[in-house]
Amino acid sequence: MKKLHILFVGFLILGIQSCSEFLDSKPNRNLVIPESLDDFQQMLDAEQRGLNTYHINGLFSSDDIYFSEGLLNLLSFSQSAHYFWEPEPFLPDEWEPGFAFSYRKVLYANLVLEGLEKYQPSNEVERKRIQELGAAARFFRALGHYEVLMHFAPPFDPSQNEQQGIPIRLTSDINVKNRRSTMRECFEQIIRDLEYGLAYLPAKAEIPTRPSLWANNAFLGRVYLSMLDYENAYTYSKAALTIDNSLMDFKNLGSSLPYSFEIFNKEVIFYQKHLTARHTTNGGSYVNPDLIKLYEDGDLRKTLFFSQSSGSGLFNFKGNYTGDFYHFGGIAVDEVVLNLAESAVRIGKQSEALLQLNYLLEHRFDNDFEPIADVSESNLLKKIIEERRKELVFRGNRWLDLKRFNLYPDLRVTLERKFNQRKETLPPNDPRYAFLIPPAEINLNPMQQNSR
Repeated sequence: MKKLHILFVGFLILGIQSCSEFLDSKPNRNLVIPESLDDFQQMLDAEQRGLNTYHINGLFSSDDIYFSEGLLNLLSFSQSAHYFWEPEPFLPDEWEPGFAFSYRKVLYANLVLEGLEKYQPSNEVERKRIQELGAAARFFRALGHYEVLMHFAPPFDPSQNEQQGIPIRLTSDINVKNRRSTMRECFEQIIRDLEYGLAYLPAKAEIPTRPSLWANNAFLGRVYLSMLDYENAYTYSKAALTIDNSLMDFKNLGSSLPYSFEIFNKEVIFYQKHLTARHTTNGGSYVNPDLIKLYEDGDLRKTLFFSQSSGSGLFNFKGNYTGDFYHFGGIAVDEVVLNLAESAVRIGKQSEALLQLNYLLEHRFDNDFEPIADVSESNLLKKIIEERRKELVFRGNRWLDLKRFNLYPDLRVTLERKFNQRKETLPPNDPRYAFLIPPAEINLNPMQQNSR
């Protein structure tokens, strides 16, 4: 059997090919089967090969971002099409990197799980490590499936059983063609993979690019929130915060740095970064001016998240939890606090929801902050939703929120591109909320055919 460096050369070759070539080429088993538990760990540590990379088109399609006319001319056809919610966002035979990288997580996870199944432990230490590695692989498989599901399927409606989901892949054999499962079947598989980790993952990982019980619980809370299952969203979000609910106090941070936050700061539960594109370091990538208006006096996020651009009255985003220009796409404590607050108020635990909201805000405002009190249940929910909007900006969460809000008449939003020369709108419950699977993938597996 070949050494692991040959394994990684094999994956590097696959990684630089197009998505079609990546999925259409059967891996050489001499290259893809590792020979030790350390090898399996290194496969799951493949941050540079996309295991900690997040889909970017949700950010492009959301109302977080505003592109200048000059920047729009630099974007690819697909990126511009997703920004303007084109009904046909791909050229013929085009592939899509976000789709490919999410399924790469699934492929790596399946390779590890298949290798672990054949591995014979020599002692109890190895047996326990196999369980932990298996839980980590299942976390990544759930993550890859969830990312594709949230972007390439419609908003989940609990009252429907036959909503079209995505292909679920439980084998590394890329010659196996999978139909699109229902959304309910997809969520069931994602939850099964994550529930396995509850017994075997460490409370915290050595580095936040690896799965942990902290991340696993937080992720389950996010999954159940996407399913509108607020009882379970509350349970798992609270379990994550029981492990660690530490927030940065923004009063102790300086706003003069090019990027406000350190990589792996104490709020980062699981680290991911968005795929880069030509917008990433371009000064013509602005924050939606309507979003800027939501921040009140005394809100320190205005200076820590945003910097004045050269454009009159416009701002660029600098509040990445990556410590640099990459946009953060992982899971952080502030999101989980908001997940807990929203799910709590929806299941009648208003006092706890208010406690969590004030806990977040007291770490985000200056010393003049006065805790929110005496608020009705409906107004509390609206306030929590507004704080999600302001806190989780430029992370990709907004697109997921907009999709689930489509099921609530009082929370629905009509998106507008009103600052560009070209004016476009995206009404609630529009089929374009489900991205199309790219043509190159449909050509490889017609069973994935899009329904709109």
